[in-house]
Amino acid sequence: MPKIAWAKQLYNAYSSVNKGDIIYDKNGAIIGEATDTISRPNGSPSSYGSVYLTNHKWFSGYVEKLENGWSFTEVEN
Repeated sequence: MPKIAWAKQLYNAYSSVNKGDIIYDKNGAIIGEATDTISRPNGSPSSYGSVYLTNHKWFSGYVEKLENGWSFTEVEN
């Protein structure tokens, strides 16, 4: 059976990640757990919005949905 290449479905972290979701880095290591504190994008093309994690760090960027959480594909902190 031939392999089929699927495009990654990327989401904005601000709009997609919910409180309690586990967040992973692009290498599969756990970054933290999302809280209910978020910061919306400011309207500029480089603004993704931000999610505050239980390890007291802000993260923003695009995320990809995993079975057990989210994986950041572009991480800024």
